[in-house]
Amino acid sequence: MESMAAGKPGIRVAALCGSLRKGSYNKALLRYAMEITKDELDGIEIDYVDISSLPMLDTDLEVDGKYPTVVEAFRRRILAADSILFASPEYNYSVTGVLKNAIDWASRPPNVWANKAAAIVSVAGSLGGARAQYHYRQIGVYLDLHFINKPEFFLNAFQPPAKFDSDGNLIDPASQERMKAVLLALQAFTLRLRGCNFNPSTISEFPRQINKLSEDGHVLTPFIEGNLAQRFNTSSQSKLGITSEAYGWYDLETCNNERNVLSRFQDMHFRLKDKRYTPNARERVYKFALVASWVFFLIVFMLDYRVKSAEDVCCKRNVFGRSLDLWVAYN
Repeated sequence: MESMAAGKPGIRVAALCGSLRKGSYNKALLRYAMEITKDELDGIEIDYVDISSLPMLDTDLEVDGKYPTVVEAFRRRILAADSILFASPEYNYSVTGVLKNAIDWASRPPNVWANKAAAIVSVAGSLGGARAQYHYRQIGVYLDLHFINKPEFFLNAFQPPAKFDSDGNLIDPASQERMKAVLLALQAFTLRLRGCNFNPSTISEFPRQINKLSEDGHVLTPFIEGNLAQRFNTSSQSKLGITSEAYGWYDLETCNNERNVLSRFQDMHFRLKDKRYTPNARERVYKFALVASWVFFLIVFMLDYRVKSAEDVCCKRNVFGRSLDLWVAYN
């Protein structure tokens, strides 16, 4: 494991636990993760962020665009991290209130979760917290928080063999190896989002990223200094924290060019000089011709049916008349 992690740039991981219990097994997972990153895995630094002191989300606490001191400090630590590691139990088939509260506080503008890699591990009964994990992933979609897909870590703490000792330490070898795999995957994904080993063919918005790379990768965390409660500028220059003038110029120029090309195409193919033959007029003619053809076929069908009915009546009348004549002649 150590050889796999060696040589990779370092990342800073903010670790959050969804349980406040002192003997929480999920805290034990984070504690084990911090131990192995110091002793066995290089290039990963884990910062445990305590969320127990955060007040319940109340926008009335936002005074003059500023957050409470404890919230501001929490948001700064999330912003300074390269990626996030969540450890949470499952409450009533879903997320825990304390962790959801922390997520909501950090999502207030500007959203400090955005464009970060994340991993989720859980210890619970039954399915090991799987249902809660999927809800966290759904929340991450809206927050632009990118969870690793594999490996997944669900742990049922109540099935043999024992997963934790009496002091709450993770002792199961299989679970320890799985935790290492999660951390290595998180490290690799974080470096990938930062632009290390950049491959232009895999990026759909490559023109937007030109001249925005360095050896350290993308700078995706704006507002390192100053008030975090300040809102993002609504212009395109503030996307992903990029403040380059060329970035906004490229967007505006591209939109204008695309609009001009589309306009010329429409003028050439759809707007004829005679306004009576505009696309709308032609469409009305097509609809009228379609309706007229259906009416014509309906009239033909009805006429044909009436003619056949008249012929049948005439034939019956002739036969009946002849039968009377034959009866008279016979008598």
